[in-house]
Amino acid sequence: MRWWFTYWSRHGVPGPNFMEYDLFYNIHHDYILNAVQKYGRIYGTYIGTSRSLVVNEPDLLRDIMVRDFHVFPDHRHFDPGSTKVSKLMYFMPGDDDWKRVRSIVSAAFTLGKVRAMMAHIDHICDTFVDNLDAHRRKEIALQLDLGEPVNMRLYFGAFLMDVISACAYGINPESINNLDHPIVTNAKRILSVDGFRMLFLVLAPWLAKLLKLQLFDTNSIDYFDELTKQIFKERKAISEHPAKRRIDFIQLMIDSENTDKDLDYNTHSDGEQDVESTDAPTKGLRVVR
Repeated sequence: MRWWFTYWSRHGVPGPNFMEYDLFYNIHHDYILNAVQKYGRIYGTYIGTSRSLVVNEPDLLRDIMVRDFHVFPDHRHFDPGSTKVSKLMYFMPGDDDWKRVRSIVSAAFTLGKVRAMMAHIDHICDTFVDNLDAHRRKEIALQLDLGEPVNMRLYFGAFLMDVISACAYGINPESINNLDHPIVTNAKRILSVDGFRMLFLVLAPWLAKLLKLQLFDTNSIDYFDELTKQIFKERKAISEHPAKRRIDFIQLMIDSENTDKDLDYNTHSDGEQDVESTDAPTKGLRVVR
């Protein structure tokens, strides 16, 4: 054990030993900042039983991530669970599978295509301001009069949820007024990662696999899986009707399969049309077009 966790010191690389490792007790960026100040811009550390070399030197990072990227194409493997969706997440696959996913995603999300979604963000901003003014003005004013802090994280968290939902699915749940919306509640469950599960998955992946521990809430994963499948089905059904076409992440991924089509992603409509879907699990959702 001592031999394993003295690898970096035996090779003359500065860094904390296993007993000094406190990432799980500190915010990640604070831990990195303190380590850089203590050990320098390049140091060795341990994540569980894995050895990691941390690089905070811009010129060297440019060589690793651009000039010599073909030598460093992979990243550390991490098993988030056994569900199909978990294994296909963009930042999870490794080796050639990650290269394949990366090539598809990179082609789909060029600057011009992503810029086309600004109409969604503009619409969400306007809706957010209107809802905040109409439904939360008195509540916020009362808190200020009483000298109480205003939880702006709640409101801007709702705004961020709406932006992500609109850009990913073309759906605006108006989270600020619908905190119990299925998209909101399931997203919160996925983002609320249990620290105990994370610890097992990172430090003892073999044991986590034996115990069948999942990093993300499986019910929420299933919800978004079904939601995505339903939207894919609806989009492909209207693919021959350009007037009904929306620009969002799902549509960009669908378009990446149709390389023979000449699509213009640099322009988009200034207006959006809200419609209500009648098919589960998208039933009742306001869709931004």
